[in-house]
Amino acid sequence: SRNYDYDKTYQRDKQGDEVTENARIWNVYLDEAESYDMDMVQGFRNNIDGLLVFAALFSAVVTTFVAQTSQSLQPDNGQIIASILYENNQLLRAAGNKTSIDAVPKTALVPGSQTYSSTDLWE
Repeated sequence: SRNYDYDKTYQRDKQGDEVTENARIWNVYLDEAESYDMDMVQGFRNNIDGLLVFAALFSAVVTTFVAQTSQSLQPDNGQIIASILYENNQLLRAAGNKTSIDAVPKTALVPGSQTYSSTDLWE
């Protein structure tokens, strides 16, 4: 409940002092600016509370998503080793039976397979 009757709140300036640095207009301006700034800061406080809640919820959802999907991005080393050992056994059998090595099927480490990873691109 602000008093907007400036004649009651502030004394009138003497004639000729209306433009000095201590004039009534500056006191009115400072009080109005302070009131405006306080309202603006209170609005920012209310806004930031909502933003912080949203950021916390968003962070929790993204963290859960990343934690769940990062596990599926890792190559299955056991499957890779089993595939390579199987191919190795087939090559040894082919060499023992005098079968062409080209007749032995290659390991299925291709893009899209469960055992494929980005490191397969560089090998």
